[in-house]
Amino acid sequence: MISHLEGRIIDTNARFCVLDVSGVGYKVSSSEEVLRGLKNGQNVAFWTHLVVREDALDLYGFTDRESLDLFQMLITVS
Repeated sequence: MISHLEGRIIDTNARFCVLDVSGVGYKVSSSEEVLRGLKNGQNVAFWTHLVVREDALDLYGFTDRESLDLFQMLITVS
């Protein structure tokens, strides 16, 4: 599982950013609030949660561990 990434923003929009980590671009989905604060070329670190589905791999990024913990708690609720 991918639990933490640190790298440079190479693209961003309202739903996700692309984070360059040693030459590999990771598509990281995050909140609008987080994404609005990102600029191309900026170095950032994300705590991440990887969701594996039959037809997709979705990576969600959070700027702090507490937000990740809350997200993981919320997705366990049925």
